[in-house]
Amino acid sequence: NSFNDMKQSNIGIGVEWQNTGGVTKLVNNKVVVYHNGDLNDLRRQIRQGIAKILVDNLLFGDDLGEFAGNQALLDLPKWLTDGYVAYAAENWSAKLDDQLKSKVLSGKYKNFYQFAFKQPELAGHAFWRFIADNYRKDNVTYFLYLSRIYKSLNSASTRVTKKKFKELLAEFMTKESDKYQKDLRG
Repeated sequence: NSFNDMKQSNIGIGVEWQNTGGVTKLVNNKVVVYHNGDLNDLRRQIRQGIAKILVDNLLFGDDLGEFAGNQALLDLPKWLTDGYVAYAAENWSAKLDDQLKSKVLSGKYKNFYQFAFKQPELAGHAFWRFIADNYRKDNVTYFLYLSRIYKSLNSASTRVTKKKFKELLAEFMTKESDKYQKDLRG
């Protein structure tokens, strides 16, 4: 019924995996959501939960052994995976565009990594929208898939965009900045 109730959920109790670091609670592929009276928010939570499960299965596999093996070999930035979940759960909107415009034009971020460090979900969501707009929508999930296969963002980026990953991030910052500068002048 509320966010606090969701945090106190007993889903996953009894499903624990012992490792040398301690006990990890595994909820497997369950989605825990809460309803605050806003159906659009509930819809977003459900889409986000489903997207998170699909991304985890795509990147790391769906059984524990495969998950552990792929987790060790594939170290994707949190902004990339969380941004993909946000991209899959919510369409780009005027509100998100205003947030991005404000951040890009603020002059606080010299490069994409600074931006992604301070605003990981917005940066990731904007990055995947950028890929969809500039390199075809089909290439968004393909990019993630190739990242898993090659275990390298650079290889996936080169395959999809013909650019190294660092160059792609620089292109994102340049194009977004130019677009918003043009809006200010126009």
